[in-house]
Amino acid sequence: MTSFIQVGILWNYQNEGLPTNFLWNIFASSNKKVPSDISDYVKFFRITATEGYDESHFIIDETHEHYDKLTNEVLYYLSNLLEGKEILRRQIYHEEDWGEVVVKKSFVFEFKTIVNTSTLAALLNVESNESQEFNGVYKVALLPRIDSNNNIGLYVYDGSRTYGYVLPFSEKGLSREKYNDILISLEEDDGYSYVVMNEWMGINKTPYRIKPDILIPRGSASEDFPDIISTVPQIIRDIDTTSKEDLEKIAAKVLGSDKERLTWGVDLDNSIVFRNPSKTYKIHRDGLMEYKYLSQYDKADKGSEIEALHRAIEFIAKVADLVKGAEIYLSGINSDKDGYYTFTFDYKVSQRPVSFLEYPVNTGKEAFINNAIEINANKKKVLSCYWILKEFSVGSNTLKVRTYPFDLLDDVFKKYDHLNFYNFSVKDVITSYDAKYSKNEEHLKPIWLIETMDGRNFTVEMNEIKGE
Repeated sequence: MTSFIQVGILWNYQNEGLPTNFLWNIFASSNKKVPSDISDYVKFFRITATEGYDESHFIIDETHEHYDKLTNEVLYYLSNLLEGKEILRRQIYHEEDWGEVVVKKSFVFEFKTIVNTSTLAALLNVESNESQEFNGVYKVALLPRIDSNNNIGLYVYDGSRTYGYVLPFSEKGLSREKYNDILISLEEDDGYSYVVMNEWMGINKTPYRIKPDILIPRGSASEDFPDIISTVPQIIRDIDTTSKEDLEKIAAKVLGSDKERLTWGVDLDNSIVFRNPSKTYKIHRDGLMEYKYLSQYDKADKGSEIEALHRAIEFIAKVADLVKGAEIYLSGINSDKDGYYTFTFDYKVSQRPVSFLEYPVNTGKEAFINNAIEINANKKKVLSCYWILKEFSVGSNTLKVRTYPFDLLDDVFKKYDHLNFYNFSVKDVITSYDAKYSKNEEHLKPIWLIETMDGRNFTVEMNEIKGE
């Protein structure tokens, strides 16, 4: 036993840090974890409501008085649907029929990515019905006037097909009249409104492929956007890489319990590196953090989507307080990889998304990421991560911009002259803030972000109105 401890101390001292770590690891609890609530990150990207065809669509964000009530409503009906309870009628439709759903009197709830039904069932703490027609949920619509009886319509869109259900109204939930009152209050508020792109252009006049429910602003000659400022987190920005105290401080913040088991150093590009034989962290001066698990992993440990997502969010929760002034949300899931899942997360600031497109990462070759966080994980551990750590604040200036959709369509073809009606499509149009590589304070510009059906992204700066 003595020889075993001596060998352990020697190995640990040479590779990971203080010699006491080895004995500490023997007696420390292996079950200690940072608590994380997946629902803090897996949430609706947007909720919209409309009175019907040719009427305005209003976005209900998380600050709105009706947001929590409506979220509770749709999760109640989704829970019943996943369990196969109280379903009075069901029918499967084509994708195009989703466009018909969203121009009826409705409330539409959208994730930014397709969420597996098993993951959703686990989040809702229900048992998923094995005979469920769909495998994932992208968007959900509640139609409070589906028939003349006391029933509600629930439609699910999985990105390729539409599934319609009729369920009885919840006795403890919102009544048909309450839904109507919410719509009336949204109309009276006269807030920022949207239209469905197909409805605006006319479906027969659209010269390129377009998803059936794309929302675009009705447009105005002058809309106010907050002045969003992005900076590298202060703990990274102010670090003195020659100071052991500063390095220990950032190690405690980023590494948590790992900090005593990794050695640290400063790379040639002035980035900070923490490593041991099985993992490495690298923090760049622009705020980019790289993490890599260096040992071999078993591809049989891929596990379920919810298991891997839990590992990813545990990892994020340990460092999330460095991202000040922003909300982190799940924006993408790729389950096609052999042995692991890829999850992406992004930021919202002042209820608008922040876009990181073609953000350079230091891999020794030309490489980019398109999200604030890109993380690979299986059911046991996080295998790698790129994370653009930033702090956000709202400046004293207000940006006035034009939001006419005509500007978007004109400018995208001017900016990208290789585009034409045959190689262009629209999966979504988002008003966003554009963030670029920077070590300094940056005032973010509002942009149109166009996502295409084949996974490409195109950005167009909104036309700012000067001198007002």
